[in-house]
Amino acid sequence: MSITAEPSLDQALALVRRLSPRDQARLIAQLVTALAEAPTALPPPVADGWAGWAALRADIAAHFPNAQLADRLAADRRERDERLQPTER
Repeated sequence: MSITAEPSLDQALALVRRLSPRDQARLIAQLVTALAEAPTALPPPVADGWAGWAALRADIAAHFPNAQLADRLAADRRERDERLQPTER
């Protein structure tokens, strides 16, 4: 099995299935230990949240230049408002 720059979960599982049950158990124990010792990340500051939104907007604009998200959002709002209006009988 060749190793790629970014191995996939499927590749890792295929390799693990080739290990003996004893080695699988050792691997699990080592992974649990590594995860338990890993520091938990603090939530990003509020300013980083806005930067994240800006990055998301830029990514969407780059990958979907014709998305016209503002127009779609306005249309969705109009449709929702129409559905929320009581119907006349």
